[in-house]
Amino acid sequence: MDRSEQLSDDQFMLGPGATSDDEHNDLSPRAYEQAVAERFRTFFPRPAFEVRHDIRLPGRASAVRRQVDIAIYEANGSVPILIVEVKRHKRAVDLVTSGATVALIRDIGAAPAVMVSTAGFSRAAKSQLLWEGIKHMTISPSEAKGLRWIPHIEQWFGLDRWFRETTGVLFEAMRVRNVSPFLDTDIPYEEWVATIQSGLDLFPKQTVALLRNLARSHVDDGVRFNAVQMLIDCDKLTQADAADLLAAEIDVEVQSLLLETLDHQD
Repeated sequence: MDRSEQLSDDQFMLGPGATSDDEHNDLSPRAYEQAVAERFRTFFPRPAFEVRHDIRLPGRASAVRRQVDIAIYEANGSVPILIVEVKRHKRAVDLVTSGATVALIRDIGAAPAVMVSTAGFSRAAKSQLLWEGIKHMTISPSEAKGLRWIPHIEQWFGLDRWFRETTGVLFEAMRVRNVSPFLDTDIPYEEWVATIQSGLDLFPKQTVALLRNLARSHVDDGVRFNAVQMLIDCDKLTQADAADLLAAEIDVEVQSLLLETLDHQD
Protein backbone atom coordinates (compact mmCIF):
# COMPACT_ATOMS: atom_id res chain seq x y z
CA MET A 1 0.00 0.00 0.00
CA ASP A 2 1.39 3.42 -0.92
CA ARG A 3 1.11 6.47 1.32
CA SER A 4 -1.76 8.01 -0.64
CA GLU A 5 -3.98 5.03 0.19
CA GLN A 6 -3.45 5.73 3.90
CA LEU A 7 -4.79 9.29 3.64
CA SER A 8 -8.35 10.39 4.16
CA ASP A 9 -10.23 11.85 1.21
CA ASP A 10 -9.23 15.43 2.06
CA GLN A 11 -5.60 14.84 2.99
CA PHE A 12 -2.65 15.90 0.86
CA MET A 13 1.04 15.89 1.71
CA LEU A 14 4.09 18.04 1.11
CA GLY A 15 6.85 16.21 -0.70
CA PRO A 16 6.87 13.49 -3.31
CA GLY A 17 3.47 12.06 -2.42
CA ALA A 18 2.68 8.41 -2.92
CA THR A 19 5.61 6.18 -3.70
CA SER A 20 5.86 2.45 -4.14
CA ASP A 21 8.73 0.29 -2.91
CA ASP A 22 9.95 0.22 -6.52
CA GLU A 23 9.20 3.34 -8.54
CA HIS A 24 9.41 1.25 -11.74
CA ASN A 25 6.46 -0.93 -10.68
CA ASP A 26 3.72 1.21 -12.21
CA LEU A 27 5.78 2.27 -15.23
CA SER A 28 6.11 -0.47 -17.85
CA PRO A 29 8.92 -0.34 -20.43
CA ARG A 30 6.41 0.67 -23.11
CA ALA A 31 4.90 3.38 -20.89
CA TYR A 32 8.40 4.71 -20.24
CA GLU A 33 9.09 4.81 -23.98
CA GLN A 34 5.84 6.71 -24.57
CA ALA A 35 6.79 9.19 -21.84
CA VAL A 36 10.21 9.73 -23.41
CA ALA A 37 8.49 10.33 -26.75
CA GLU A 38 6.54 13.17 -25.09
CA ARG A 39 9.83 14.77 -23.98
CA PHE A 40 11.02 14.71 -27.59
CA ARG A 41 7.68 16.09 -28.81
CA THR A 42 8.49 19.11 -26.67
CA PHE A 43 11.91 19.39 -28.33
CA PHE A 44 10.53 18.69 -31.82
CA PRO A 45 6.97 20.09 -31.89
CA ARG A 46 4.27 19.57 -34.48
CA PRO A 47 3.66 20.52 -37.23
CA ALA A 48 7.32 20.96 -38.18
CA PHE A 49 8.27 17.49 -36.87
CA GLU A 50 6.74 14.09 -36.28
CA VAL A 51 7.83 11.86 -33.39
CA ARG A 52 7.06 8.19 -34.06
CA HIS A 53 7.13 5.49 -31.40
CA ASP A 54 7.96 1.80 -31.90
CA ILE A 55 8.72 1.60 -35.60
CA ARG A 56 10.85 -0.65 -37.81
CA LEU A 57 13.65 0.46 -40.10
CA PRO A 58 15.59 -1.68 -42.59
CA GLY A 59 18.96 -2.99 -41.44
CA ARG A 60 21.74 -2.70 -44.01
CA ALA A 61 24.01 -5.46 -42.73
CA SER A 62 21.36 -7.71 -41.20
CA ALA A 63 18.94 -7.36 -44.15
CA VAL A 64 16.00 -7.45 -41.70
CA ARG A 65 13.72 -4.75 -40.38
CA ARG A 66 14.98 -3.57 -36.98
CA GLN A 67 12.77 -2.31 -34.18
CA VAL A 68 13.46 1.28 -33.12
CA ASP A 69 11.98 2.81 -29.98
CA ILE A 70 11.58 6.40 -31.23
CA ALA A 71 12.34 8.08 -34.55
CA ILE A 72 11.95 11.77 -35.33
CA TYR A 73 11.12 13.01 -38.81
CA GLU A 74 10.73 16.38 -40.39
CA ALA A 75 7.16 16.95 -41.56
CA ASN A 76 6.49 14.79 -44.62
CA GLY A 77 10.01 13.40 -44.39
CA SER A 78 10.82 9.79 -45.20
CA VAL A 79 14.19 9.54 -43.42
CA PRO A 80 14.54 10.06 -39.66
CA ILE A 81 16.63 12.98 -38.47
CA LEU A 82 17.14 11.44 -35.01
CA ILE A 83 16.90 7.97 -33.49
CA VAL A 84 16.17 7.50 -29.79
CA GLU A 85 16.78 4.20 -28.00
CA VAL A 86 15.17 3.87 -24.56
CA LYS A 87 16.11 1.63 -21.64
CA ARG A 88 13.99 1.32 -18.50
CA HIS A 89 16.50 -0.37 -16.20
CA LYS A 90 16.93 -0.33 -12.43
CA ARG A 91 20.69 -0.01 -12.83
CA ALA A 92 22.88 2.18 -14.99
CA VAL A 93 23.20 1.11 -18.61
CA ASP A 94 26.28 -1.09 -18.94
CA LEU A 95 28.67 -1.75 -21.80
CA VAL A 96 26.67 -4.71 -23.10
CA THR A 97 23.48 -2.66 -23.41
CA SER A 98 25.19 0.37 -24.94
CA GLY A 99 26.97 -1.97 -27.35
CA ALA A 100 23.64 -3.35 -28.54
CA THR A 101 22.46 0.19 -29.29
CA VAL A 102 25.68 0.96 -31.13
CA ALA A 103 25.19 -2.17 -33.26
CA LEU A 104 21.60 -1.19 -34.02
CA ILE A 105 22.53 2.33 -35.10
CA ARG A 106 25.34 1.03 -37.31
CA ASP A 107 23.01 -1.49 -38.92
CA ILE A 108 20.23 0.91 -39.81
CA GLY A 109 22.73 3.61 -40.79
CA ALA A 110 20.33 6.28 -39.67
CA ALA A 111 20.73 9.86 -38.51
CA PRO A 112 22.27 10.94 -35.18
CA ALA A 113 21.13 8.98 -32.16
CA VAL A 114 20.39 9.45 -28.47
CA MET A 115 20.20 6.78 -25.78
CA VAL A 116 17.86 7.42 -22.84
CA SER A 117 17.90 5.58 -19.53
CA THR A 118 16.01 5.67 -16.24
CA ALA A 119 19.16 5.11 -14.17
CA GLY A 120 22.05 6.72 -16.01
CA PHE A 121 25.05 5.09 -17.68
CA SER A 122 28.23 3.39 -16.53
CA ARG A 123 31.54 5.11 -17.24
CA ALA A 124 32.37 2.52 -19.89
CA ALA A 125 28.98 2.91 -21.57
CA LYS A 126 29.34 6.71 -21.65
CA SER A 127 32.80 6.38 -23.17
CA GLN A 128 31.58 4.00 -25.87
CA LEU A 129 28.59 6.14 -26.78
CA LEU A 130 30.76 9.26 -26.94
CA TRP A 131 33.23 7.47 -29.23
CA GLU A 132 30.40 6.40 -31.50
CA GLY A 133 28.86 9.89 -31.60
CA ILE A 134 25.72 8.79 -29.75
CA LYS A 135 24.44 11.19 -27.12
CA HIS A 136 22.93 10.01 -23.84
CA MET A 137 20.45 11.42 -21.34
CA THR A 138 18.66 10.27 -18.19
CA ILE A 139 14.92 10.65 -17.61
CA SER A 140 13.99 9.36 -14.18
CA PRO A 141 10.85 7.31 -13.53
CA SER A 142 9.35 10.23 -11.60
CA GLU A 143 9.89 12.54 -14.59
CA ALA A 144 8.39 9.96 -16.91
CA LYS A 145 5.29 9.60 -14.76
CA GLY A 146 4.57 13.27 -15.32
CA LEU A 147 5.34 13.14 -19.04
CA ARG A 148 2.95 10.24 -19.61
CA TRP A 149 -0.09 12.38 -18.74
CA ILE A 150 0.49 14.97 -21.44
CA PRO A 151 -1.52 13.17 -24.18
CA HIS A 152 -4.50 12.83 -21.81
CA ILE A 153 -4.49 16.53 -20.99
CA GLU A 154 -4.06 17.51 -24.63
CA GLN A 155 -7.29 15.69 -25.47
CA TRP A 156 -9.10 18.53 -23.70
CA PHE A 157 -6.78 21.51 -23.95
CA GLY A 158 -4.10 22.90 -26.22
CA LEU A 159 -0.94 23.34 -24.17
CA ASP A 160 1.88 25.81 -24.61
CA ARG A 161 4.93 24.01 -25.99
CA TRP A 162 7.13 24.64 -22.96
CA PHE A 163 4.41 24.38 -20.33
CA ARG A 164 3.22 20.94 -21.46
CA GLU A 165 5.79 19.15 -19.30
CA THR A 166 4.95 21.29 -16.25
CA THR A 167 1.32 20.33 -16.73
CA GLY A 168 2.31 16.66 -16.68
CA VAL A 169 4.23 17.19 -13.43
CA LEU A 170 1.18 18.86 -11.87
CA PHE A 171 -1.06 16.03 -13.02
CA GLU A 172 1.15 13.33 -11.53
CA ALA A 173 1.46 15.31 -8.29
CA MET A 174 -2.33 15.49 -8.10
CA ARG A 175 -2.64 11.76 -8.68
CA VAL A 176 -0.27 10.93 -5.81
CA ARG A 177 -1.66 13.66 -3.51
CA ASN A 178 1.42 15.88 -3.45
CA VAL A 179 0.36 19.50 -3.02
CA SER A 180 3.85 21.02 -3.29
CA PRO A 181 3.90 21.85 -7.04
CA PHE A 182 0.54 23.62 -6.69
CA LEU A 183 1.94 26.01 -4.09
CA ASP A 184 3.84 27.79 -6.87
CA THR A 185 2.06 31.09 -7.53
CA ASP A 186 3.53 31.47 -11.03
CA ILE A 187 1.42 28.78 -12.72
CA PRO A 188 -0.51 30.44 -15.59
CA TYR A 189 -4.25 30.46 -14.90
CA GLU A 190 -5.24 28.69 -18.14
CA GLU A 191 -2.84 25.80 -17.52
CA TRP A 192 -3.91 25.59 -13.87
CA VAL A 193 -7.55 25.32 -14.90
CA ALA A 194 -6.73 22.79 -17.64
CA THR A 195 -4.90 20.58 -15.16
CA ILE A 196 -7.67 20.75 -12.54
CA GLN A 197 -10.47 20.09 -15.04
CA SER A 198 -8.59 17.15 -16.54
CA GLY A 199 -7.98 15.83 -13.03
CA LEU A 200 -11.68 16.02 -12.21
CA ASP A 201 -12.30 13.67 -15.14
CA LEU A 202 -9.61 11.10 -14.31
CA PHE A 203 -8.91 11.48 -10.57
CA PRO A 204 -12.00 13.17 -9.10
CA LYS A 205 -11.34 12.21 -5.47
CA GLN A 206 -7.74 13.45 -5.48
CA THR A 207 -8.64 16.59 -7.41
CA VAL A 208 -11.45 17.60 -5.07
CA ALA A 209 -9.13 16.97 -2.11
CA LEU A 210 -6.52 19.21 -3.73
CA LEU A 211 -9.04 22.00 -4.32
CA ARG A 212 -10.16 21.84 -0.69
CA ASN A 213 -6.53 22.01 0.43
CA LEU A 214 -5.80 25.01 -1.78
CA ALA A 215 -9.02 26.78 -0.76
CA ARG A 216 -8.08 26.36 2.88
CA SER A 217 -4.35 27.05 2.99
CA HIS A 218 -2.83 28.57 -0.16
CA VAL A 219 -1.11 31.90 0.55
CA ASP A 220 -2.40 33.54 -2.64
CA ASP A 221 -5.90 35.06 -2.43
CA GLY A 222 -6.51 34.45 -6.13
CA VAL A 223 -5.68 30.75 -5.89
CA ARG A 224 -8.02 30.34 -2.91
CA PHE A 225 -10.77 32.15 -4.82
CA ASN A 226 -10.28 29.97 -7.90
CA ALA A 227 -10.24 26.79 -5.80
CA VAL A 228 -13.50 27.74 -4.09
CA GLN A 229 -15.08 28.61 -7.44
CA MET A 230 -14.10 25.27 -8.97
CA LEU A 231 -15.46 23.41 -5.95
CA ILE A 232 -18.74 25.26 -6.45
CA ASP A 233 -18.74 24.52 -10.19
CA CYS A 234 -18.29 20.78 -9.65
CA ASP A 235 -20.83 20.80 -6.79
CA LYS A 236 -18.30 19.67 -4.18
CA LEU A 237 -18.51 22.55 -1.71
CA THR A 238 -20.89 21.60 1.10
CA GLN A 239 -22.46 24.12 3.45
CA ALA A 240 -20.22 22.87 6.25
CA ASP A 241 -17.12 23.23 4.07
CA ALA A 242 -18.10 26.76 3.07
CA ALA A 243 -18.71 27.75 6.68
CA ASP A 244 -15.34 26.36 7.79
CA LEU A 245 -13.54 28.16 4.98
CA LEU A 246 -15.36 31.41 5.71
CA ALA A 247 -14.34 31.29 9.39
CA ALA A 248 -10.66 31.25 8.42
CA GLU A 249 -10.77 33.46 5.31
CA ILE A 250 -9.33 37.01 5.44
CA ASP A 251 -9.75 38.11 1.80
CA VAL A 252 -12.90 40.14 1.10
CA GLU A 253 -13.54 38.67 -2.36
CA VAL A 254 -13.21 35.08 -1.18
CA GLN A 255 -15.41 35.85 1.79
CA SER A 256 -18.04 37.30 -0.54
CA LEU A 257 -17.97 34.19 -2.74
CA LEU A 258 -18.37 31.92 0.29
CA LEU A 259 -21.20 34.03 1.71
CA GLU A 260 -22.99 33.94 -1.64
CA THR A 261 -22.64 30.14 -1.67
CA LEU A 262 -24.05 29.86 1.85
CA ASP A 263 -26.96 32.11 0.95
CA HIS A 264 -27.81 29.96 -2.06
CA GLN A 265 -27.65 26.76 0.00
CA ASP A 266 -30.00 28.05 2.70
